[in-house]
Amino acid sequence: MLRAILILAGLCALAFGLLTLRFSFIGALPPLIAGVVLLLGTIFEGRYRPRARSNGDRWEPTGEKFIDPGTGKLVDVVYNPKTGEREYKETPP
Repeated sequence: MLRAILILAGLCALAFGLLTLRFSFIGALPPLIAGVVLLLGTIFEGRYRPRARSNGDRWEPTGEKFIDPGTGKLVDVVYNPKTGEREYKETPP
């Protein structure tokens, strides 16, 4: 939802900047720049650094288990001691 709002705000700023460009070049620069930065930052966010995926040697179990309220399934918690990142993996039946 936040991503959609930021894209909409970027498009609005870009449209306002393009409309203002007809009257004043200097006055159009701030909304044009803000629109481009919002759009590019939102669209490409998270793509420059892919999330780490669990592989057996880097992730260690914490011993925590709980039932995921969204799915109702039992979940194990594992963490990466190098980064401190936690991940939740569904417990196999």
